[in-house]
Amino acid sequence: MSYSSLTNKYIPASADNYMRGRGGYKVCKITPHHMACKWSAETCARSFQVAGREASANYCIGSDGTIVANVDEENRAWTSSNYYNDCQSITIEIANDNTDTWTISPKAWNALVNLCVDVCKRYGFRLNYTGNANGSLTEHRMFTATACPGPYLHSKMPQLAQEVNARLDGQTVAPTQPSTPSAPSGEKYSTGTPICTNTLSVNCYGTGKVYKGDWSGTIGRVIKGAKYPYRVDRNGVAIGWTNNAGIDSDPHVPGGTTTQSTPTVLNSVPSDFIRESATFYPNTTLKIRKAPTEKGIDTGLYYSNGMSVRYDGYVKREGFVWISWISASSGERRWMKAGVLNSKGYNTNPYGRFA
Repeated sequence: MSYSSLTNKYIPASADNYMRGRGGYKVCKITPHHMACKWSAETCARSFQVAGREASANYCIGSDGTIVANVDEENRAWTSSNYYNDCQSITIEIANDNTDTWTISPKAWNALVNLCVDVCKRYGFRLNYTGNANGSLTEHRMFTATACPGPYLHSKMPQLAQEVNARLDGQTVAPTQPSTPSAPSGEKYSTGTPICTNTLSVNCYGTGKVYKGDWSGTIGRVIKGAKYPYRVDRNGVAIGWTNNAGIDSDPHVPGGTTTQSTPTVLNSVPSDFIRESATFYPNTTLKIRKAPTEKGIDTGLYYSNGMSVRYDGYVKREGFVWISWISASSGERRWMKAGVLNSKGYNTNPYGRFA
């Protein structure tokens, strides 16, 4: 499980729809694609869970700026109709916000820039758009007869390389501004305030979906008088909107594992919880605990080779990945070590297989 820390959600593609490993190639390219439809990032990622589709992407970006990881970065996604490009590229599907012109939203653009900067930093390369397959910024149209990524994104490739490289050089580049009105002051909290919240709305008016859970971030914008006046940003990407009730009733504090103590029993999801719906097949005997720590209360139960557990998320603590789920018998949250983290925080020594 290796993907950008900017990821808002992980929805793994079917194992039928990507290649394990990268054929010995290193990541040195980025290939933005276009969904050609007004799907959310989650919907796009779930479409790659259909076995036999023979298509996938490393990431999907929605018009609201949500980033969903779909194929782990150490694996080759099937996106560009070209083995060598996909083996070397991080491929990114981006939602359409206008079917006629193939444009993308400002939030999606900002998320794309942020994700490209993160990938380039971690793999040590810059974006070079040459207009052909030789550059480090490539397009689907370079490898097959397709309009992807569409005329709008195609025209933006030089700008994408320029903005990303400027950020890599430490220059301050003003992000493309979304159409949301400028935020006046006057609410309880102000922009720049680190917060945790248990409520997240897809818009400030509360006319869309409102989710309950646990999120941390920084207030990036305030719209006075709105039902959910605070825009929550994480790593420069807006993830939703919240209000005083959501912030004030959340039991956690900003900062994740650096400021949050771990009790011996943890039934709620903490602020560093990463949601992931998947199945784990252990290859050894593992204890089931009531908290993600070796000091967590031992339930006396275990999972071992030949068994499996469906989990809904995980945290990284004490040098381990701790997966978690709700016990069907007790209704309480359970935790179990599923692998050892390396110095970069990757689960390079899993205690079984994830699917």
